[in-house]
Amino acid sequence: MGSFRYELAILIPKKNSEASLLLKLSVFIVILISLIVLVVTILFNQNISHLFGNDNLSFWLWFIAPVFLSAGIVQAFTYWLNRIKNYKLISAVRIFQSVTNSSLSLILGFLKYHTSGLLAALIFSNIASLVFLIRKSRSSLKNCVSNLGGLKIISDKFREFPLLSLPGALLDTLSINSVIFLLGFFFSESVTGSYSFSYKILTLPSVLIGASIGQVLFQKISETYSNNQKILPSILKTWKLLFFAGLIPMILIFVFGENLFRFVFGDRWSDAGKISEYLCLLTYFMLISSPTSNAMIVLRKQKFLLWTSIAVFIYRPLALYFGYLTDNFMNGIIMFVALETIQILIFNLFLLKFALDSDKKIPAA
Repeated sequence: MGSFRYELAILIPKKNSEASLLLKLSVFIVILISLIVLVVTILFNQNISHLFGNDNLSFWLWFIAPVFLSAGIVQAFTYWLNRIKNYKLISAVRIFQSVTNSSLSLILGFLKYHTSGLLAALIFSNIASLVFLIRKSRSSLKNCVSNLGGLKIISDKFREFPLLSLPGALLDTLSINSVIFLLGFFFSESVTGSYSFSYKILTLPSVLIGASIGQVLFQKISETYSNNQKILPSILKTWKLLFFAGLIPMILIFVFGENLFRFVFGDRWSDAGKISEYLCLLTYFMLISSPTSNAMIVLRKQKFLLWTSIAVFIYRPLALYFGYLTDNFMNGIIMFVALETIQILIFNLFLLKFALDSDKKIPAA
């Protein structure tokens, strides 16, 4: 979100010149916001620390701007590298960041710097990944800052991204975090921990497999659409592949979830196993759906995405509140899973319709 979502548009234009301008615009916005954050930190560092009643916070506030800068630029260049199909460098940057973060976290944890060590590892890995990216793609970065002409024109052409996609992303972030907060507010820390653990385990395939496929598919669908070719076959092929890939694991967890969690993680995670028996339905549909969701961006359906985000922002708290009213957290989880699954199905029905409508406009060969 650091570049007002303009980074998402980098894959869309047919011409590389327009995509390059979007990259420059994204980097320019990230730098500008980072400078504003730095100025705010310089002027109000102590005030912010006192506001939160934590003087130690003053030290960590200085790292917000560089972390924001490094993460924003790396994200923007990841979309550019995806466009030019440099998947090798994308993987190298991610592996470097992950290894750096994990290694430093372990070392600092061993030295008894637990919370501060995690923060330090996160900060260092973000900044180090930007340095790594700069060293590996100097020519692209030099071109990015060499000519800033045309930014106003390209920002107007893709203005739906900051106007529609950015608010939607903010709502999604708030609604995702609200689930954890409301579980703790309505029920207990134990319920929150069980849900978080179950969700983390079950979404791992979506994060690893779905994200990798989605990255390649986003580029492929963007290129196919720009070349006035049909995109629906790629979407249907992906759905079919992931439907069968995740079917058996989903059934096993649905039937034996509690016993599996007890066997693998111990009796203390019994509640997480119970939650997983319902949550697996949601994460299964997430696995199928998430790689193709960026097709909505290619089709320029940002208004539909915003309305979807608004709906999600409303029903997620209501689902958990239902569990609170019935004095049973599992009722809230079941309602949450049911509404999320229905939303995903409706979302993909609309995606099917939009893709079909787009393909129909393509003249027969």
